[in-house]
Amino acid sequence: MKYGKLPGVDELVSRCVLGTSGIRNERGHKLLDRFMEAGGTCIDTARVYGGGTSEAAVGDWIRSSKPDNFVIIAKGAHPPDCTPSAVAPDLTQTLDLLGVPRVDVYLLHRDDPAIPVGEFVEALEAEVAAGRICAYGASNWGRERLAEANRYAVARGGTGMIVLSNHFSLAEPVEPLYPGCEGVSPAYLDMLADGNIALMPWSSQARGFFANVPESSLDPNVWRCWGTPDNYARRERAAILAERRGVDTINIALAYVLNQPFGTYPIIGPQTVEELETALVGVDITMDADELRWLREGRLGTCAPLR
Repeated sequence: MKYGKLPGVDELVSRCVLGTSGIRNERGHKLLDRFMEAGGTCIDTARVYGGGTSEAAVGDWIRSSKPDNFVIIAKGAHPPDCTPSAVAPDLTQTLDLLGVPRVDVYLLHRDDPAIPVGEFVEALEAEVAAGRICAYGASNWGRERLAEANRYAVARGGTGMIVLSNHFSLAEPVEPLYPGCEGVSPAYLDMLADGNIALMPWSSQARGFFANVPESSLDPNVWRCWGTPDNYARRERAAILAERRGVDTINIALAYVLNQPFGTYPIIGPQTVEELETALVGVDITMDADELRWLREGRLGTCAPLR
């Protein structure tokens, strides 16, 4: 496993983050156990996953396993109650279900552009002051809103948002997976790098688009969002590089996100231990800038991408 540091978070954060939306009962505990055994230290959860059943199942595991060096990313203020006033009660329920006194990073799950960013920032800074969160960020926020939020926070002595959780993968979506979802443009990536803001992309492997499984077995939304000629070409190039490296195509897709020249912590969503084992192979794959460009654009750089 590889690790990084987030401002305000004491523990090292595994570069792969385990998404827990599919963990709804004790059967998911084996997945959490294996993730920790593999060196994983960070999980991603949200108040709305399974109406709280996901956080309850994860909380049962935390109480029984008592994991050390554990980093929790939690999310709240989800539509239809995407408001600053939802932060405190959502967080209270999350802490109760998880059975912990605080979470390391709390993310606003969506944005409501009609609400001044300062109101969201003040609600989050209040939780930092109360010791219920160590740091905060946003999921599915646009570039201008995040920049405005951080200007507001810094001007008042806060740290601002240190994590963004928008979609980013080798496959580029043609439309949002869900209403209100946001991706990251090249200009947005530059802003994150300049501001030392970590990217924790969801659907970092495009929901199985790169998996070696029958297309009919995947969510039809995969094809609505990512089923384009450009993305099929990217998948073909990923398959070529995977064959040369002796790995699966989906491993190349994860490695593409991990090897970006800025801080990335892709969220992976395996449903079984076997899927987790397959995904984690991508952690050890390194790529240079030419290979990343070739995967994304099909253009060669100064050196051959296949080795």
